[in-house]
Amino acid sequence: MNRRQVLKSGAALTLSGGLPAVARAARPDVSLRWLGGAMLEIEAAGLRVLTDPCLGEGPEAFVMGDPNEMFDLARGPNVKPHARLTPFPGLRHDRYDLVLLSHAHEDHFDQAAQAWLDPQLPMLVPQHDLAAVRQKGFAASALAHGETRRIEGPEGVLRITAMPAVHSENPEVARLLGLGNGYLIEVETGFGVTRIYWAGDSFLVPPVWQALRAAQVAGAGLLDVFIPHLGAVGGAGALGQISMDGAQAADFAQRLAAQAVLPIHHSTYALYREGPEVLRQHHAELAPRWQLRMPPEGAPIHL
Repeated sequence: MNRRQVLKSGAALTLSGGLPAVARAARPDVSLRWLGGAMLEIEAAGLRVLTDPCLGEGPEAFVMGDPNEMFDLARGPNVKPHARLTPFPGLRHDRYDLVLLSHAHEDHFDQAAQAWLDPQLPMLVPQHDLAAVRQKGFAASALAHGETRRIEGPEGVLRITAMPAVHSENPEVARLLGLGNGYLIEVETGFGVTRIYWAGDSFLVPPVWQALRAAQVAGAGLLDVFIPHLGAVGGAGALGQISMDGAQAADFAQRLAAQAVLPIHHSTYALYREGPEVLRQHHAELAPRWQLRMPPEGAPIHL
């Protein structure tokens, strides 16, 4: 089966909250597989979750404005194709139970994914993007900041709580780009509770820290994995920096006190201005308690 037809077939059974899950033999662990960009396959509680799906490849992987260039804010950016620099590792499965979108910019939900995803697949998105995603024909639901969706799986429960994702430290630029979502993903099985915080395109600004404190995971040592977005996108462009660099991610990780850090949103696309090497350097210098996990694209890690 073509990997871009992965969400087209299969009978489903109904879960609480109206989200379907495909019946299958469950895995006892939590598996994370980075597929490049901000795209992850998450397997937990017998469920399969896909984040920020992007399937485009080659020199024209997706089409989007270029935030690394100067442009007139009143007229908008130069819209052009963007290259994927790494080979797409392929999807592991032909069906998923849920898609999580941090936001709907094309480097997080590209044209190829929009063309091939089953429009009826359950999808949780930020409130800011709900209308636009539904206009594309997808059966999306908004998850407001602080709101939790509980999903019962064959081998446990997922609790997904939306956290604010602030795309710029400049408040005017953040308003222009719109508030996205990060997600606190809690997996409860007979083996205990695993907590994952996927930050989305965000900086550590007061609203984000306040939300993490309200969720009682900030600095408490309760997070198993922190997943920050790197890339230092924007730089000298008209919007300024709109994703974290390695130094900012290291500071975020230090304050969170997670057990491990899995950086994504780097290296895959020509759009990214910084790889993971700066974060790696800061990790070496800090000698922190958190472990830096840096698998190649397509390699799973198990929690």
